[in-house]
Amino acid sequence: MKPLIGIIGNSFDNPIVEHANLPINYTPKGYTNAVHAAGGLPIIIPLVNEDNITEIVARFDGLVFAGGQDVSPIFYGQEPHPKLGSLNYQRDLVEIALIKAALAKGLPILGICRGLQVINVALGGSLYQDLSEYPNWSVKHQQFGTAWAMPTHSIKVEPANPLHDIFGDTGLVNSLHHQAIKDLAPGLQALATSADGLVEAVTNKQQNLLAVQWHPEAQFEDFPEALAIFAWLIQASQAKD
Repeated sequence: MKPLIGIIGNSFDNPIVEHANLPINYTPKGYTNAVHAAGGLPIIIPLVNEDNITEIVARFDGLVFAGGQDVSPIFYGQEPHPKLGSLNYQRDLVEIALIKAALAKGLPILGICRGLQVINVALGGSLYQDLSEYPNWSVKHQQFGTAWAMPTHSIKVEPANPLHDIFGDTGLVNSLHHQAIKDLAPGLQALATSADGLVEAVTNKQQNLLAVQWHPEAQFEDFPEALAIFAWLIQASQAKD
């Protein structure tokens, strides 16, 4: 059977005429399509309350934490920076609880963009609330105005890890973020960095977690390396038992 992969959804509360002015739960199609293309059965999980965390972790074979809003600095002990973007406090609460519960159970996790950032915060790390806080910023990490699938900057990949199996020593990725890891959480290992030294990918000691700062869900139809990231999750989900 195909592994059941939960993709943590997002919420949009502003009225949309096409949806009868009702708030909606959603995730971009790239995530569901990439999971399906890699051999998994994707299910979007709405932002339910924390009472459902244990049951979600028990029922799924793997989880995807997708891109989206900034992570609230409340969760890493900072006041909001003037350049902080939009927040979703309920999403932060649910995802942080899910990350901790999933890792405690040994459930494989894939984090993408915000997903990498919220994983780092959930495990005790911190973020640059905006790249202007980073003293060595010299690479364009927001490629707005350029097709999302197009790779725009390089990464250097550390040896002997799942990402090195995909890219080798170096790779090219797309980039759509204005926040980044500042203090790496205890228990996480940096797998890749950009040319200006920002962490671009992480794993944990058990290597049942892979989180990347770029957006492979926007690239998987054109670049085999992007699909291979989702294939890693499917293989890890099939092997977890």
